[in-house]
Amino acid sequence: MNLELLERIAKSSAHTQNRVENARHILQNTSLLPELISFSFSIENKLHIRACCILEKVFEIQMDLSFKYLDFICENLSKLKNDSAIQSVSRFIHFLVLDSVVKKNLSEKNLENITTACFDWLISDLRVAPKAHAIYTLFELGKNQDWIYPELKQLLEYYTGSESAGYKSVARKILKKLN
Repeated sequence: MNLELLERIAKSSAHTQNRVENARHILQNTSLLPELISFSFSIENKLHIRACCILEKVFEIQMDLSFKYLDFICENLSKLKNDSAIQSVSRFIHFLVLDSVVKKNLSEKNLENITTACFDWLISDLRVAPKAHAIYTLFELGKNQDWIYPELKQLLEYYTGSESAGYKSVARKILKKLN
């Protein structure tokens, strides 16, 4: 791995300004992007969480850079186990499915992997933010896949009583749209 990139990741923090600075560095040196993506899913290294945070900002700023890597990203979503890593990745996955240009670049297998990961995140013991992104992503995907809405509705109704106020708020909003 590029030592400069590894050092940047190691020194990074979750602060927005820091993530934006690191994302801009990647955008100015796009040859580092494949390594950042690969490292983001290297869960054996605890620094992969920080890489996910940087990757989130890179794709937030320039979504089209994700096109070449969609297969790899979607195939590896289920590897992630850390709340913070999932939060960052679930956020940019939500952005991906909202973007009509990106949506056209997602294969059926990509959509299947995203759907599976989102349902897994939804039923896992995660914080509210990644679950909220998963709910919104599934709602968007459900517009084109009939079976998602009934499953999503059932899960939201089942878990709403035992989840946090933030989760309940998101669930109510989506359930209202589903009814």
